[in-house]
Amino acid sequence: MFKFLKHTGPKTKILFVAFILVLVPGAVISYLSLQSVRQKADNLRITYNGTVNLVRDKLENEVERLQSNLLNSVIEQPPGSVEADSLEEWISERESENPAFRHLFLSNNERGIITSSLSLAWNDIPGTRPSVNPDAATFFNMAENAEFISKDYPEAIKLYREALASASSSRERALILSRVGRCYIKQRDYRKAIQEYEKIIAPGNNEITIGNVPAQVVALSQIADSYEALGAYEEQYNATIELYELLLDRPWDLANGEYLYYLSSAGEKISKSGVSTNDETPGENNIRDLLTREEKLLEEIRFIRLIDRDILPEIESGIRQGSSSELQSHSISRELNDSIIKLSYFKLPATFQDQQLQVLAYQFDNDYILSNMFPNILASVELGKDVLVGILGTKDSLLYIQNNIPVSEYLVAGDFTGQLSGWKVALFDPGGRSIEQITGKEKLLYLILFAVIIAVMLIGIILMVRTVVHESEISRLKSEFVSNVSHELKTPLALIRMFGETLDSGMVKDDADRRKFYSIIRKESERLTHLINNVLDFSRMDAGVKEYNFRKEDLVETVRSSLETYKYQINDSGFSIESELPGEPVMLKIDRDAISQVLLNLLNNAVKYSDEEKYILVKVWKDSDSAMFSVTDHGMGIKREEIKKIFDKFYRVSTAETGETRGSGLGLTLAQHIVEAHGGRIDVESEVGKGSTFTVSIPLGGN
Repeated sequence: MFKFLKHTGPKTKILFVAFILVLVPGAVISYLSLQSVRQKADNLRITYNGTVNLVRDKLENEVERLQSNLLNSVIEQPPGSVEADSLEEWISERESENPAFRHLFLSNNERGIITSSLSLAWNDIPGTRPSVNPDAATFFNMAENAEFISKDYPEAIKLYREALASASSSRERALILSRVGRCYIKQRDYRKAIQEYEKIIAPGNNEITIGNVPAQVVALSQIADSYEALGAYEEQYNATIELYELLLDRPWDLANGEYLYYLSSAGEKISKSGVSTNDETPGENNIRDLLTREEKLLEEIRFIRLIDRDILPEIESGIRQGSSSELQSHSISRELNDSIIKLSYFKLPATFQDQQLQVLAYQFDNDYILSNMFPNILASVELGKDVLVGILGTKDSLLYIQNNIPVSEYLVAGDFTGQLSGWKVALFDPGGRSIEQITGKEKLLYLILFAVIIAVMLIGIILMVRTVVHESEISRLKSEFVSNVSHELKTPLALIRMFGETLDSGMVKDDADRRKFYSIIRKESERLTHLINNVLDFSRMDAGVKEYNFRKEDLVETVRSSLETYKYQINDSGFSIESELPGEPVMLKIDRDAISQVLLNLLNNAVKYSDEEKYILVKVWKDSDSAMFSVTDHGMGIKREEIKKIFDKFYRVSTAETGETRGSGLGLTLAQHIVEAHGGRIDVESEVGKGSTFTVSIPLGGN
C-alpha cells in the first residue's frame, strides 16, 4: 500500500507515519463529535415534542371534560318549556355554568334558532292582520274605511274611540290607541298624537304586541318622529334614547326583519347625535355603552344568520343521514372572509325531540381558553426555564405566549385535533433561537475543527506526495548525475591515458603530432579539472560551507581572461565567438574565480546545445545600479515551461536533440548560486530553435 515510500528517506517515512497517527484519529474524533451534536439536536427535538404532546393532551382532555360537563348539565336540567322566553333563560343559565363556551343555541325541527338573547324563526308567527273582539270590530272596520278610503281623519278618530270603548284587553286598547295616534299624525296634530302613544307605553304594557312588534316600540318610534316634526329635538332625542334602550334590552324574533329595521333606525339617529367619544359626562358615557351593546348584538345577529345560511343545513343533513349520533360531539369548520368559524354540536336525546328540540350547538370561548384554561394547565406541567410555551392560530399567528415574552421562530409545534383543530402548541426558546441555533455554536466549532483537520490532511498528503515525487525525482537525477559524471570523467581520463601512453611509447616521431597530443592531453585535463571543480563547488554549496573571496576587480578583465582561457577549446569545437567589451574598466567587488566559473559554465552550455549554427556572443555593460554580462547562442533553445526548472540541481532539458549530450546537470545550479551569493540574479531569454541568452546582473555596490 505504501510502496511509494520506498524511494524516500527515513525522516520522510517517520513524518508520514506520525502524520497518519495524529491526523486520522483527529478526523475520526471530529466526525464523531459532529454526530454527537446531531444526536443532541435530535434528542432536544424528541424532548420538546414530548413536552408539546403533554401540554396538548392536557388541554384537549380539559376541553373534553368541559364538553362532558355541558352535556351533563343539559341532561340533568332540561328546559321546562319551548317558549322563547323560557328557552332563552335556560340557555343563559347553561352559559353561566360553563364559561368556556359561548354562542350556545338550540335548533328545532323547523330550522328555528334560539340563543340566550335572540331567536330566528323560532315562533313561526305569520304577518297576520291585527284583530279586535266582535263588539269593537264594527267601529274598528268603519274607522279604517274613514282613515284609508275617505281620508276623513276626524271621523276615523271618532270611530276608533267608539271601538276603544268596547275593547276587552290591553292588546286591543294598544292597537286602537296606535291607530288614533296615527290619524293625529296624518292630520299633523303631533301633540295629540304624542299623548295617545304615551298611553301605550304606560307600565303593564311590556308584553303587548301590535302584530309582531312590541307595542311600546311602535309607540316610542312614533313619539320620536312626532317630536322631530315639531322641531322639539331634545324631546325627540330623549324618546329615541328610550326606544334604543328598549330595543337593546328586549329584542324579538329576527325572522320578519322588523327588529333590525327599528334597531338600525334608532342606532343611526343616536350615532348622528354628535356625541363625542372623548366626552366623559354620565349621559354621553351611557350612549357609548349603548352603541357598544348594539355592536355586540349585531355581531351575534350576524352569527345567527351565518349559522342559518351556512352551517345549519349541514347539521340537518348529518342528522337525516344518521351520521350524527345522540349526545356525541361533532365539529364543523368554515372559512369565511379570511377567518375560520368553528362550531361544535350534539344531537339532543329523544326526550328533547319530543319538544321539537333537535340540536344544541356552541363555540369555545377562545379568550377563556387562552386566559384561564391554558395558564392553569401550564402551571401543572414542569417545563423548566429554557423554554416558553405558546399557542399558534391559523398561519402560525401567535395567540398566546407564556410570560408575554416576545418571540419569533418556534422550536417545535404540535397540531391540535378535534375541537381545537387549526391551533398548535409550540415551544419557544426565550432568546428566539431554533434547535439548530441552540446547537449551532457547538456544531460550527466541530465543523471548523473537522474542516481544518481535513484541510491539514489534504495539505499534508499533497506535500507528502510532492516530497515523495521530489525525492524520487532527485533520486533519479542523482542516478543520472552519477552516470553522466562517470562518463564525463571516463572520457577525458581515457583520452589522457591513451595519448600519454602513445607519447611514452616513443611511437610518435613528428613534433607536430606530439604537440597535437600534448594539446589534447591539456584540453582534456582542463575539462576534467572544470568538471571536478563543479562537483566540489556543488558539494560545498549543498553543505553550506562554500566561501567566496570578494575583492575589487575589473569585470571586463575577468571576462576577457576567461574567454582567452576557453577560446582555444571553443574555436577547436568549430564555434565562432564574438565579444562586445567596453573600453573602460567596470569595477565591483566579486570573487574573480567564481565569476569566471559562471562564465565558463554558460559558455560550456552554449557549446553543448548548439549543433547547426555554432555562434556565441559575449557582452559586458553596466547601468547606474548594476554591472552585467551575457552569453548568447544560436542553439536549440529552451521551452518556456522548462525555463524555471533549468536551475534545479541535476535537472537537464530532455529533448530528442539533447539525448546524446552528456552533462552533470550542475552547471546552471552553480551559476545561479554564485550570482545570488554576489547579490545578483541571472535571467534567461530563449526561443526554441533560435537560441538562448543568459544575462548575469551584479549590483555595483553589492558585497
